[in-house]
Amino acid sequence: MRIAIAGKGGTGKTTIAGTLARALARTGREVLAIDANTNPNLASVLGIPPASANAIVGLPRNLMQRTTHEDGTTTTKFGADPEALIREYAIRGPDDVQLMVMGRVGHGGAG
Repeated sequence: MRIAIAGKGGTGKTTIAGTLARALARTGREVLAIDANTNPNLASVLGIPPASANAIVGLPRNLMQRTTHEDGTTTTKFGADPEALIREYAIRGPDDVQLMVMGRVGHGGAG
């Protein structure tokens, strides 16, 4: 199951996403939460201590591979092994939710 939560700023998306992730993890599901906000706060909702949250490294920018074909069309594919990315970049919260961040302002990654 994949769930994406989107909407305008200040509507509680992070709180809903974190609460849902924790609830699903508590039922025994494997949960990977990805914070795509440039100022990620999902870690706090997931119960990850601030020191651990600040140590999270954002995903590198070059995960997508674009190919231009002879006919001028282009295709873009995910160019990384998802399991390897999770092992390298995810941090596990107290409810067993794994968290990855897309990037952070001033911290590298995609931010």
